[in-house]
Amino acid sequence: MNTKHLKLMQAYQNNINISDKNLGNKYTYFEDSKLDESRTLLYEINIEPTHYKRFARGQIVRVKFGVNIGSEFSGDHYAIIISKKDTMINPVIHVIPLTSKKATYNLNLGVLLYDEKEIDKLKNLLINETDIKKIKKINNCIKYYSNRKNKKSYACIKHLKTISKLSVCRLMNEYDYLYNLKIPNDKLKLIDEEIIKEYTL
Repeated sequence: MNTKHLKLMQAYQNNINISDKNLGNKYTYFEDSKLDESRTLLYEINIEPTHYKRFARGQIVRVKFGVNIGSEFSGDHYAIIISKKDTMINPVIHVIPLTSKKATYNLNLGVLLYDEKEIDKLKNLLINETDIKKIKKINNCIKYYSNRKNKKSYACIKHLKTISKLSVCRLMNEYDYLYNLKIPNDKLKLIDEEIIKEYTL
């Protein structure tokens, strides 16, 4: 067995030891995170993507942050894109993670994920829809976002991060309206002000 394989075997054993501890919090989905990380790396190697989805500043996405060291942001979380002038050949974006946890260092942005107009559009689609599978998909989206009707989102300015676009989660299904969401300019301005305070003199 060569040195590379020995290192991988040691890493494998380390991960098994972590998994056996049955830790909570950021380690709750440790195994899923490691599996997804390996799949994403293989996808990048095998497919060698040259074009990526273009995102707009202020758009909301869901990101797989993985399991990270210490208090670095971990897990799957929604995030706001703050990159300017993104292109389809740009493989990375700058994001600020969102959390539902109120804290003195998190910026309150109010309810972001529930959008009544988008929910109404989905309900209107149900009126004439007869396909059982499509009806189920639409209802899943309505239920998911309706459960977030009164949930506020807080921007974690201190955790501003550059991520690969391959870390952005796929939509729930073709009726998921997440990519249609964009935070208002006044809230983007608040984020800009907090970034200036946090990262400049």
